[in-house]
Amino acid sequence: MMWNYGSYFWWGGLHSIISLLIGILVIILIVKIISRLAKKDGFGNWSSWSNSAETLLKERFVKGEISKEEYEEKLKILRS
Repeated sequence: MMWNYGSYFWWGGLHSIISLLIGILVIILIVKIISRLAKKDGFGNWSSWSNSAETLLKERFVKGEISKEEYEEKLKILRS
């Protein structure tokens, strides 16, 4: 009987380690998925917002809605 107790103890410990590793892998996968979503447009990508703002500013300048000085001033603000 003593031999069986040792065998069960070993598998119980191994089960705990495997469960811990699976939990860590799930957390890593969730973090990777969130980080990939964050890199796409529309979710935390400030560079795409800045580029679209510059495009809108350029369109306003081309249409004559703002002067060259206003355009350069606002462009400087956007790029800083």
